[in-house]
Amino acid sequence: MKKGLQYWIFGVLIAAATIACGQEPPRPARDTRTYANASWRWSVSYPAGWTIDSSDSALIRIRSEARSALCSIHSGAVDRFNTVDEFTEFMLANETQFFREKGQKFTVLGRKRITLPNRVVGNDVLAGIGAGGKSRRIHVLADGRGFAIDCETYTKNWASVEADYQRVIASFTVRK
Repeated sequence: MKKGLQYWIFGVLIAAATIACGQEPPRPARDTRTYANASWRWSVSYPAGWTIDSSDSALIRIRSEARSALCSIHSGAVDRFNTVDEFTEFMLANETQFFREKGQKFTVLGRKRITLPNRVVGNDVLAGIGAGGKSRRIHVLADGRGFAIDCETYTKNWASVEADYQRVIASFTVRK
């Protein structure tokens, strides 16, 4: 077998195994921009066509108006939580109360553990929000800092932005 063909077959097998394990294969970083938050010591990549509002270092918003897509990254000092699970429970309780006060629902559709770059472990929560919205929320604790990434859009738009959200979340890197 020719070497080029062997490498191609090997690459296809790796991609198939990655997809079978429920992970998206890595994608090239073309057409992306990177933002580094010096105050809270993290960075993230996002699609080049999206805009960023970094006027408040504790709340960064990355959005695509054309696609009705928004990722917000909240940063703050947290020393009252011993585990990321405690932090997630606190955040979910607050979200539930927030939506209840507006006469809307916040429904957890799924929750799983996630490992981000630098071996930072967090919780990945998929939620139904309000009337017709969907959100993917990542909660992370690192060195006394808490991070909540919230990528949301209308449920009808979810399929068209989900891959972009995955790339944003997978690029989130906390520096110690």
